[in-house]
Amino acid sequence: MTACAPELPDLFDSHKIDAYFNGEKDLRPAAETMLTRRAKIMRWIKLALPSLAALLIGLLIVLPGLQTDDDRFELDVTRPKKGELEKLHMENTVFYITDADNQVNNFNADKIDETEPGSKLIKLINPQGIIPGDGQDWVNIEAPVGYFNQNTNILQLLEDVELFHSSGMTGNSTEMFFDFNQSKAYGVKPVTVDSENGHIEAEGFEYYNKKNLIIFTGKTHITIPEEKLKGNE
Repeated sequence: MTACAPELPDLFDSHKIDAYFNGEKDLRPAAETMLTRRAKIMRWIKLALPSLAALLIGLLIVLPGLQTDDDRFELDVTRPKKGELEKLHMENTVFYITDADNQVNNFNADKIDETEPGSKLIKLINPQGIIPGDGQDWVNIEAPVGYFNQNTNILQLLEDVELFHSSGMTGNSTEMFFDFNQSKAYGVKPVTVDSENGHIEAEGFEYYNKKNLIIFTGKTHITIPEEKLKGNE
């Protein structure tokens, strides 16, 4: 009876070892290979994201400046001037002015711009607002252009200025001021006023809003309808 030696398990695969050293096969665990791939992907994402963000920001800056017409394509990229970003700028907005009695007056404007950074002189495009007066009275003032000085609390209106009183009186001039500290409108340019009582032309005027009182200054010409002079018959 011949004794047989026990078979030993094949602990080493010589073919796999040869393939590894010949560069034909990678014996590293699959989990290690997967982690390496994930690390490479994350590294690529970290490198790509800043470039993608910069590209998007560039498009946001450039696209508003694109102008097209039938014959040409123009790219208009304008760098902001020094201090321009520090100035107040708003469009289609409502702004508030407080008078000496702490009464808030609301004004609408298509656009408001601070003339210089920190100047507190605000340019208004198409300002319009209603200012409460004495009792139930009020005035509506509007103009194509205006300037509001936050230091003096005075609103200057220019060009085709109109002041409309709740009683039906309308005043027109090329320049008009409203001092919110004194609740007073005034002007030193020629003014015309129309109401049911007649037509007035004057070199200037003063209107005291809280007293509901208007005073014409300089040379003044008044035209009164004949029926108003007859009185009650």
